[in-house]
Amino acid sequence: MSRPIRRDQLIAATAFVFAPTAAHAYVDPGSAGFVITSVLGFLAAGGYIIRGYLGRLKRRVFRGDRKAEDSDVSDATDG
Repeated sequence: MSRPIRRDQLIAATAFVFAPTAAHAYVDPGSAGFVITSVLGFLAAGGYIIRGYLGRLKRRVFRGDRKAEDSDVSDATDG
């Protein structure tokens, strides 16, 4: 009794057949610096974006508390 071929086995077999065995290319030393700089830039940009969203969230949370306190004080002084 034979088992059916699973999808992941088919993908692995296809990748194995079509994958090159050797790459005959030259990678100069400057390429590594470019890759490292790009990765560091993406990490810095991601950190900046996360910092901005956390700052907005923090302001929204703390301003919400102040608005509630301010409205209580203004209601007491109005009447």
